[in-house]
Amino acid sequence: MKIKTLFITNKIKRLALAAFAVLSLSSNVHAQEGDPAIGEKLFNGKCASCHNPFRDVTGPALKGARERWIEKSTEENFYAWIKNSAKVIASGDPYAKEMSAFDASVMTPQTVSDKQIDDIFAYIEAAEEPKAGGDEVGTTSVVVEEEGSSTLYWWLFAGLLVVVIAVVGGVKGNLAALSREQDGQEPLPQQSVGRSARTWAWNNRGWFGVTVFVSVILLLAFGMVKWLDLGVYEDYKPEQPIAYSHELHAGELGIDCKYCHNAVTKSKHATIPSVNVCMNCHKTVVDGRSDEGTEEIAKIHKAAGYDPDTRTYTGETEPIQWVKVHNLPDHVYFNHSQHVVAGGIDCKQCHGNMKKQTVAKVMSTEDLNNVGVTDEDYDENKIKFTKPTLTMGWCIECHRESTVDIAGAPEGSYYNVIHERLLLDKRTYQEYLEDDVVTVGELGGLECAKCHY
Repeated sequence: MKIKTLFITNKIKRLALAAFAVLSLSSNVHAQEGDPAIGEKLFNGKCASCHNPFRDVTGPALKGARERWIEKSTEENFYAWIKNSAKVIASGDPYAKEMSAFDASVMTPQTVSDKQIDDIFAYIEAAEEPKAGGDEVGTTSVVVEEEGSSTLYWWLFAGLLVVVIAVVGGVKGNLAALSREQDGQEPLPQQSVGRSARTWAWNNRGWFGVTVFVSVILLLAFGMVKWLDLGVYEDYKPEQPIAYSHELHAGELGIDCKYCHNAVTKSKHATIPSVNVCMNCHKTVVDGRSDEGTEEIAKIHKAAGYDPDTRTYTGETEPIQWVKVHNLPDHVYFNHSQHVVAGGIDCKQCHGNMKKQTVAKVMSTEDLNNVGVTDEDYDENKIKFTKPTLTMGWCIECHRESTVDIAGAPEGSYYNVIHERLLLDKRTYQEYLEDDVVTVGELGGLECAKCHY
């Protein structure tokens, strides 16, 4: 009896030690500096437009950047530089001044945490420089050795924990049988696993009922949170057939948005510019500032059927398959011209600071709220959002806070007519008299039929 009990006890100890070993392993994964898998996504979304791990582009090569900062400055300034380089330069740090001389353009302040920076540089340091002779000239593909995700360890630990619970349950049953045998009692009849589980649940129905109730509530809450994420596309940035740089064209060259998106003042859609619009400049500008830039311009020439060597059109055109970025549901109505012309809304209010972007993406609420705050390219956005971009709550927030200049509207305009109607609505007119402001919402901008078919 004692030998059996000792054997079972030792078995439990070994299983418990194995469980704690797996837990310790999963904890060590988190303790390591950065997750390359997460870092790859962050790098592509926040850094890839200006930086390359292995060579200088708009910004310097990032491989070994942390070590260089620690050697020539401090690790604290390394994190601070990424978050707001201007602040570090103003502090008088010598290495920051040296880095600022690399390029005339100032690095955009980044809203990232120290942990996210660790993830980014874990990806950069794990990256392997691509070999020459790839499929595409001038492109850089970063190969990262896949590391096991820490999530896998947690699943392994959960599975091991289930095994431990099952073994402990079996041990408990064996000990109970041995105890009955030692006391001279008849052994209990054998039961199936399912029947044993039902018997246990009934004998512990109080705690079992509470556990089931809490589990159902948690599942419903989790489902509700996931349901609220449906249709939210913040930071969506699809790969485009041509790597058009808004930062170069709108930022450095100062080309107005309406030059390319010329239908924005007279159409529901802003429209993607035709190849002819591109060729207005690129019939002359045939070489980019880098090999990659020249290759992208060549794609425009191919689409237009233009031979830059002979400066003639071949007639062999090829459409550019642009990927739509801002996609609203079919039951939602939105008109660009109404907002831009009648509403006087600036592009930056919804699209953010495009002078700091390459190909377009769905800006996050944080990006939109930082316009004019972390950079000086534009005045600060008037509306501060709390709801995710492109959601109904996002539009409602804007309609509730956007004001209409009725007094300054020209005679006979749309807003004069609205003002006359406003006089007939005593409640709304009283609100207007109290704050001397009329919002879009007060003029009917919250009516369902205004935005939904």
